[in-house]
Amino acid sequence: MKADANLISDLISHAEASSLLWQVAAILVAMLIAGTLDAIFKKRLTATQQSLAIKGVKRITFPFLALFGVLIERAIFIRLGQPVTLLKLAIPLLLSLAAIRLSVYVLHKVFPNSSKLKSWEIGISGMIWLVLALHITGLLNAVLDAMADMTFRIGHQSVSMLIILQGILSIAITVIAALWLGRFLESRIMRMEEIDASSRVLLTKIVRGVLLVISVLVALSLVGIDIRVLSVFGGALGVGLGFGLQRIASNYICGFILLLDKSIRLGDLITLDNRYGTVTRLTGRYMVLRGLDGSESLIPNETAITSTLVNHSFTDRNMSIKISLQVAYSSPLDAAMQIMLDAAAANKRVLLDPKPSVNLTDFADSGITLELSVWIADPEAGQMALKSEINLAIWREFKRANIEIPFPQREVRILNAT
Repeated sequence: MKADANLISDLISHAEASSLLWQVAAILVAMLIAGTLDAIFKKRLTATQQSLAIKGVKRITFPFLALFGVLIERAIFIRLGQPVTLLKLAIPLLLSLAAIRLSVYVLHKVFPNSSKLKSWEIGISGMIWLVLALHITGLLNAVLDAMADMTFRIGHQSVSMLIILQGILSIAITVIAALWLGRFLESRIMRMEEIDASSRVLLTKIVRGVLLVISVLVALSLVGIDIRVLSVFGGALGVGLGFGLQRIASNYICGFILLLDKSIRLGDLITLDNRYGTVTRLTGRYMVLRGLDGSESLIPNETAITSTLVNHSFTDRNMSIKISLQVAYSSPLDAAMQIMLDAAAANKRVLLDPKPSVNLTDFADSGITLELSVWIADPEAGQMALKSEINLAIWREFKRANIEIPFPQREVRILNAT
């Protein structure tokens, strides 16, 4: 490789006070103009535009505008026969700043809740600044040549440290770019109200999977690996799935089946594996079922396929709730039944269509059993509070009407007592 120019040495050798002052002034002017244009650009963005990919562009607007200005000033200085060593030094500095800001933005989008995000930011920033330091000191090509000379053999193939580094960087960059693009497309797809929730989830998973496969293939091609050799790996993977990974593969396949047949959708209220709750998330391997007590159960997708699943909101979210109580045999039944109907109708959660109904279900030992049936449209809000409110309203009205709710009692007779 050709040796890099040592920008630090050039700057020291051409360190004339007047030329340095002119270059510093030119850089400040470029940064001032870039800052002004950047502020105008951000101010004119609407809230909708800022929620899209423009956020990523905003982070690099200032360094790229400043870089553009410095390039123009360098051309002018060369035309006038003036030294440009400081302007040459400013160009890689601004490029490094843009690369760091863009990398941090992409990492925040791809791994928003990662605990290692801060360490990754520091690592990437340090690596970029290290490359910059090697470049401006003229040592970058020498380091790359040394890494290219550090070779070892894998079978019949000679591999150098430089090729390994290029492979790692290529895979990391393409995979992260694919994940970021997948996140962006996922946010757009999930806002398409004309498509139902399950289809949106399925579409985002397909898009993300395709992007990841393409990114890995592109990275391998960039490194120089013939992707036809992956056919052997694909055969080995198939054998592995057939033996050791069949349960994992089954869960992923079942996940796609659930999304395709739309038997379960986000927000559905289901009973599965003796668990009752709302489906809050569907992933490739499991679903998240949030119970009414706030607990979250992670149920493998295979369980939903192979077990009996009760979907309380498959075609209709309305649910029937029954409340049973007894009244004494001496109670006026018509008045008691009307009180129960009025108490149900007065509750805000009870639907009036279908309207509440009361039925006499049994002549029990201690009293007459009446059953109140009501319908609600929000079963995910629970039933206990609703039953308590209706029971309290019935109890108050029964006391006013002197309607007795009997308690169990037995009559004991002693025969032939002496």
